[in-house]
Order: sequence, then C-alpha cells, then structure tokens
Amino acid sequence: MNIFKRIPIRVRLSFGLVGIMTGTLLMASGLGFFPNEQEEILRGRNKLCESLAISGTAMASTGQVESLKVTLESILHRDDQVQSIGLVSVDGQLLVSAGPHRVLWNVSSDDRMTHMQVPVFRFGKQWGEMQVVFESTGGTLGLNYWAPAWLLIVLIPACLLQFSFFLRKSLDSLDPTGAVPTHVAETLNTFSVGLFLLDARGRVIFANRRLAQYLEMQESDILGKSIDSFDWIFPADAPEERPWNESRRTGDTVLDRNIQYDQTGRRLTFSMNCTTIGKQGSFVTFDDITLIEENKFELAKARDEAKSANEAKSSFLANMSHEIRTPLNAVLGFTDVLRRGLVTNSDEAISHLNMIHTSGAHLLELINDILDISKIEAGRLQVESIDAPLDPIITGVADVLRERAKEKQIELNTQFLTDLPRSLKTDPTRLRQVITNLVGNAIKFTDTGEVKIVTEMVHTTEGQNAIKIDVIDSGIGMTEEQQSKIFESFVQADSTTTRKFGGTGLGLSISRRLTEAMGGELTVTSEEGIGSTFSIWIPLSVDASTEMISPVEIERKAKQKATENHSGLTQVPHQPILVVDDGEANRRLIELVLSRAGAIVSTAGNGLEAIEKISESDYSLIFMDMQMPVLDGYSATRRLREAGLTTPIIALTGNAMKGDREKCLAAGCDDFLTKPVDIDKLLVCVTSHLGEADPCIDSVHLEEHPSNAKLSPALIAPPATRMDGGTTPIHPTLPMDDADFRAITSDFVGRLDSRLAAIEQAIGSKDFETVRCEAHWLKGAGGTVGLGVFTEPASALEQAAKRSECEQADRLLAQIRELHARVVIPATDTSGQPKPTVTQALENQVVDAAPRGLGAIHSTLPVEDRDFREIIIDFVIKLDTRIIEMRSLLQEHAFADLAEVAHWLKGAGGTVGYREFTSPAASLVEAARNEGADPCQAALQEIESVRSRIVVPELDPACD
Repeated sequence: MNIFKRIPIRVRLSFGLVGIMTGTLLMASGLGFFPNEQEEILRGRNKLCESLAISGTAMASTGQVESLKVTLESILHRDDQVQSIGLVSVDGQLLVSAGPHRVLWNVSSDDRMTHMQVPVFRFGKQWGEMQVVFESTGGTLGLNYWAPAWLLIVLIPACLLQFSFFLRKSLDSLDPTGAVPTHVAETLNTFSVGLFLLDARGRVIFANRRLAQYLEMQESDILGKSIDSFDWIFPADAPEERPWNESRRTGDTVLDRNIQYDQTGRRLTFSMNCTTIGKQGSFVTFDDITLIEENKFELAKARDEAKSANEAKSSFLANMSHEIRTPLNAVLGFTDVLRRGLVTNSDEAISHLNMIHTSGAHLLELINDILDISKIEAGRLQVESIDAPLDPIITGVADVLRERAKEKQIELNTQFLTDLPRSLKTDPTRLRQVITNLVGNAIKFTDTGEVKIVTEMVHTTEGQNAIKIDVIDSGIGMTEEQQSKIFESFVQADSTTTRKFGGTGLGLSISRRLTEAMGGELTVTSEEGIGSTFSIWIPLSVDASTEMISPVEIERKAKQKATENHSGLTQVPHQPILVVDDGEANRRLIELVLSRAGAIVSTAGNGLEAIEKISESDYSLIFMDMQMPVLDGYSATRRLREAGLTTPIIALTGNAMKGDREKCLAAGCDDFLTKPVDIDKLLVCVTSHLGEADPCIDSVHLEEHPSNAKLSPALIAPPATRMDGGTTPIHPTLPMDDADFRAITSDFVGRLDSRLAAIEQAIGSKDFETVRCEAHWLKGAGGTVGLGVFTEPASALEQAAKRSECEQADRLLAQIRELHARVVIPATDTSGQPKPTVTQALENQVVDAAPRGLGAIHSTLPVEDRDFREIIIDFVIKLDTRIIEMRSLLQEHAFADLAEVAHWLKGAGGTVGYREFTSPAASLVEAARNEGADPCQAALQEIESVRSRIVVPELDPACD
C-alpha cells in the first residue's frame, strides 16, 4: 500500500484510463465486434481437406494411385500453407503422400490449425483418412489466435505514455489547489518554515518550496499524498495519535511537537504546529530546529565533560597541594637551617644541601609535568621529525636512571633483541622524555627484582614495520580496571598509590599523547602483584637501503661511551673540519674541543674567507656561523651549494626562535646548533655526520696531535721599527710579562697591517660597507688586547664610513696608521719582578663590585685544562672592552650596533661556560631592536652585575 501511495498521481490516473480502455476493447472482442482472421483460415483449410478426401476416395477406388499422388504434390506446390499430405489406411499404412509427411505428422498433436484429418469411406465404411499438415499462423507466442492481442500490446504503452504526458501538462497548467491563488502560493514559498495545506482527508493540496527541500522531493510529487505516508520519526514518548489528526479531531491548535525526518546523510528535527481550517482541512508548519538540538546535545556533552574535568582537576589540585608543599617545605626548612648556622659540621651541611637539591629536582619535575599537560591541552605542543639514532637514546636513559635504581637495590638493564636502523625519523627529545618517564615510573613502583628496557624491530598485524620498546618491571602491577584509566590526565591507579608513591598522575597521560603526536602508540599489559609492561610502538619505514646496527655493535658502542664518559671527550674521526665564526672565542673553543676529540680543524672569520679556504682544501664537515660581517653564513652556504658543494654544513647561530632552524635548512644547511655551544651536542653532531672514531686508527692520530693549535707566536719587532721620529711609544695595558697576553697582543699587531691595507683599498674603491665592518672590528679588538688608543679613531672611522665620507676616512686611517707605528711590544720579561696573575690584571677592569648576597660565577668549561683557561681569559678581556663599548653605544642611541654587540655576548658567554650572560644579553638584543633606552639600560646593568661576579681562572705560572 505504501508503494502505491508513493506513485505520482498523474501516473495513477494514466493507469486508470488505460485500464478502462483495455476493458472496453476486451468487451467488444467478446461480443464479436472484432473480425477473427484465424477462424476464416480454419474454414478454408476444412474445405480443402474435404475436397481432398472426396477426390482421394474416387481415385483410390479406381486404382489411380499415381494420379492421386500427382494431384497431392500439385496442391502442395501451389499452396504455401500446406506442408505435407498423406492418405492413410485404417490400419495406419501410409498409402500415398506428398512432402515429408512421415516426419511432419504428429499423431499426438491436437492443434486443429496445423494438423487436420478427414475420414475416407468406401462402400459405406471408413477404410482410411486423409491427413494434411499446415503451416502455423499463430505468430509470436500464438498471439495471432487472439484477435485483439496485438492491438492491446501496442495500444496500452502508447496510451499510458500519452495520458501521463497529457495529465502532467494539464496539472502543471492548473492551480494545485484551486483554493490557493498564485500570488498567495508565491508568498507561502518565501516562508523560512516548511508548510503543508491538507484537505479534510489529510491529503496534501499544497506544499511550499522550503518543505519540498526538507523532504528532497518535487512539489508536484508531494501533491495528493497523505501526510501519513511520509517517513516521519516521532519521539519514543510521543502520543500514538498524530498531531494533525489530533488537531482535526479536537479543533484546537497543536503547538511545538518535535518530529524528525531522515534526509540523505542527516536527520532533521522539526518543531511542528497544526491548525484546523474549519472542516475543510489543516494548516501544518515545520520549523527546522536541527542545529538547536545538536547544540543542546553538544552543550550537554561539553557540560558533562567539563564537570568530569573539573572534578579530576580538583582532585589533582588537592594532591598537588601536598605534592608541591612537601619538597618546598624541605627546601625552605633546610635552607633556614643553613642560613641560621645551625649545622655542626660540614658533613651535616652537605647532607642538608643534598636534601635541598633532591627536593628541588622533584619540585621541578612536578612543574614540568604540569606545564607539559597544559601545552598539550592548549594544542600548543609541537614535535619535530628528524633523523636520530635510537640506541643512544635508550642507553642514555638507562645510564641516567641507573643510579636511582641502585638506591632501591634493583637492577636496570637494557636488551636489544634484533638489528635496528641506525637512525629513524622521530623527535629524539620527546622520545627520550617518554622512555625516561616510563622507566622512572617502573623504578618508583618496583621494590625488588629488576626493570628492563627491551627493544626490537617487529612486524605489525597490518604488515608494517615498527620499533617496539618494552619497559618491563617486577613491581606492584595493576588490575584491569586500573589499566583502563591510568592514561587519563590527573589520574593514578587509586588514591592509595598517590599517598604512598606521590606524583601528579600526569606522566602517563603526557607520555601517551607525546607518543601519538610522534605517530606511535603506547600500550600497557599488567598483572597485579606480578609487574607491568609498557610498550612504545613507533612506525618505521625500512627498505633495502636502510643501514642497520646489530645488538653486538650497540653493546660495543655503549661500553665505548662509558669509557669515554670516564676519560673525557667523545672521540671523532681524524678528518678535516672547518669552523667559520666571526667570534674568536667561539672559534678557539670549538677548535680546541674538536682537536682534542681527534679532528683536524681549520678556522675562518667570515663567509668569504670560508669560501676561499673551501676552494683550496677539502673538508669533511663545515660549521658555519649565520651572522658574520663581510659575508654572512646564509649567503655563504647558498653560494657553496650553488657551486655544487655537497659537504655537510652545520649552522651555528644564537637565534633559537621558531623558524630559525627552517631558515638555516632552507639556505642549504644540513643541521642546526644553537649558541652557546654545548660540547656534548657538538661532538654528537660531528659523529652523526662523520661516524664514530675507530679506536684502533684515531688513537694514533691523537698521540701525534695531543693538543689543539697553540696561540700564534708573538710577532715581535725591535722598538726602532715601531717608532716614528721620536713620538711617544704606545705600550699595551695588558701584563706583557705574561707570555700568553704577549702572544695575543702580538697576534693582533701582526694582523693589523693587512687589515689596514684592506681598509685603504676599500676606501679607494668606495666600498664603505667593508670600511665600516673593519673599523667596527678594530674598535672592539684594540681595546680587547690592551690597545685602547685605537678605539676612538676606529669609532670615528666607522661613523665616517656610514656617512660615506671618503676624505674623512682617509684622515682617520692615517691617524690609525700613525698609532700603529708607535705600538711597542717587549720581547721578553726583563723586569725581574714577580709577574702579576691574570686575576690581578683583570681586577682593574671589573665593572662593579659583586653585589652582596650573590655568589661567584665559575665557568663550566674544564678550567683545569690550560687551553680552556686561555679561551676563558681571552673572553673576559674582550668582555670588559665590549661592556665599555655598549655603554658608549647606548649613550649615542646607536641601537643597531648595540644589538650586534649584545648578540655576540649572547652566544659567546655561554660558549665559554658563562651561561648567566645568555638571558640578559638576549634581553638587551630585543630591547635594542625595539630602541628602548630604559630596557637597554636595565639589561646592561644586569650584564655588568653578572660580570662583577664571574671568577677568572689563573694561568699556571709553571707552564709559562
């Protein structure tokens, strides 16, 4: 019934009209009004058979059998409808035949149109029969036997199509209701709600355009349908009586009934109102409230989630109030004990300091967890994907946490079951954080037995490769219920776990989200009282070209690493490396570290010098500072890449903001290191690009080259060559009786000739940018080596170059040359007096006294090594000159130059082990770029405060 109601009304009318016409034709045929061609054919065939029987009887009785046969064959050829004729005796013997009668005659056939037989009599008795086989005239499926068949076959579909077309056109030309004028219908079509007009029987007599869109039907296809025929969806608690029937029955308006309808791909929700129009019908409106209902659902869902989150965070804060107060109380309490001098001996003081350190580390761990989960929930967590070796991450975590495991008298071991790729695409920092968190948890919850980190490469059920890292413990384990909720934020296994073991309940949540952010998965299996296994799955792409490392080699590397950690620096291959940096302290430090590690190191002061050196020699690795005078690192790297150089280039920059790494890589660099340079990261970077040192080969080179290149030999000239007609000689303010200071100053004086020649050439070619850069170098370097007389004319030359004043530049250059000629450096120490120590010499240049209450600052470099001490001292000498220079630049509001000097300090300070300079120097760079005098003054004062607290190591007099 529902299918019939879905058929358009014009089609139903067409079927009705065709049915009426068909019935009329059948009635006419039954009454004989149609001529029957088949009956006429049958009569003719009967007459033919009678004639054959009569003539056959006469000829057969006279013995004219041959004549009979000729007659029959003649009839067969003349009449196409006759297929065969036969005269058969009573006993069934075929006496005479024409055509293949034996084949065609079917004794069992009862078809009177094709098989006819007429009895033949002789002497009043039947002695045989005449049989005739005719061609069938029934046509396809025997339809010719029924007179009106073909007429109906043609007439029914033709009339159905014509009636449907005619009715459609007629309905289109008529007003749908006859009661709704066109202008009223157009007005109703503008309504934003769907609208039905129903007749007294509930059939649709008008539907506006909006409702047709809701129902995804044509308006004309809706007309005439019962409103009950649509697939409405009512709420489960809705009354059985439909709203429109209720309105028609009661005569009242039914308001705000919710009803739904399934549109393609979406369920719509309507607010429906029904109003009766007397006894003639009803007026039904449908207001689409789908978005409102969806928003209500989402709002309720969000409200429930927020409620759950608030409950979890409230519980978390309650735990944290205890977790944070406990270590904080320890820090404050033991600090107060030390402050009041209540300790009785140094061992007790050290014990209190260790407790303060442990509590502070725990407090920092809590705060880091809170910050990490805040970043994750705010969507600000970022992970990178770079090539990184896996085995050092795992063994490194084990090395760091092994001491904690020993404190609990449990074992912490690593095991590598299969070959692993030498590197994989991941975020090494975040992966290390996840493994550290899992292993730390395992140690925390394990009192006896061991914790084991098992790593292998596996094939997943999806047919992909993956790295699987299992952290297995023999701790307290968990129930299935506890396992289902431990990855939720602010949740631990239960409240007793929080009370007994402490913690934020954030670690596992952070670990899972970090793992998923890296494209992996974190799972857990556990048995209460037996232990737990946390598994990290990291997808991996492996092909024939992937370089693998075996478990045996991993173990050998770990042992070698342990030996190196005990003995000193990681050793690198004995290969040539070029270090390009305009900061001498940076160059000397990196050169020293790499030389001690086994490399062959060359240096360059700018990009142009680097290109010249690379064109003359081959290097296995290049460290390139990005901000340098003459030619910066970005431009130099691009030129080298355009020239076809494939040597790895590592960017060195003090900029560590987001996007700096991408900028360096876009310029052609292969890797990225930030200043201040971390020695361990520097050596790891070298080994990642050049491989690890072969102990059997590189140890030979280390014996041949036991130290880095020493300071340049002093370029000492007799005093007479430095004098100019009786003018007063200029002596450096540094202690020249110290061989190291004497060497540094001599190196400066020796290089000054070529630098002044370069300035003269640049003035002649009006290359004022080169003049400015060289003058800027001289302005700082002169004071650094104790020749402050160069500072003022060099500063004036720099300003003249900025204004492109050629004549002024020439005059200033002549003045500088005159000063250069007067510089005198003593060849040896002839005073016979005790040499002042380096610390004493530097005390005269200290900016301010160390503020009370602030401790001394020592370099983190190994100051017991003479070469490192030389680098630190050189930096401090230059620093004092640069501080004076920064003060002058701030007074002149030369913010661009001030930012440049501060940028140098930001990188150089940390490089030589004074990382306390990094933050205030970065603040000064930012303030100078914003041209804020007051912020610059505050940052500079902080730098001077740090300078007053640094401790400068002394050179060992016995080594001079």
